[in-house]
Amino acid sequence: MADTIEILTPEQVAQLFQVSVGWVHEKSRRRSKNPLPAHRVGRYVRFERREVEQWFAGTLEAPKKGRTR
Repeated sequence: MADTIEILTPEQVAQLFQVSVGWVHEKSRRRSKNPLPAHRVGRYVRFERREVEQWFAGTLEAPKKGRTR
């Protein structure tokens, strides 16, 4: 049996972290330092619970930006 993926809305992530929805949107922007992993579905933003939990635990690395030295 395949593992199920739990998808969260920004409101659900905000509730999980006990922060505002605006904070979730700001942290999910690519320009943010260590952005919260998000998936764009058209104009909507969705989060995979496993990735959010790994990000919170500090085990999910932020994607590299720009050139490497």
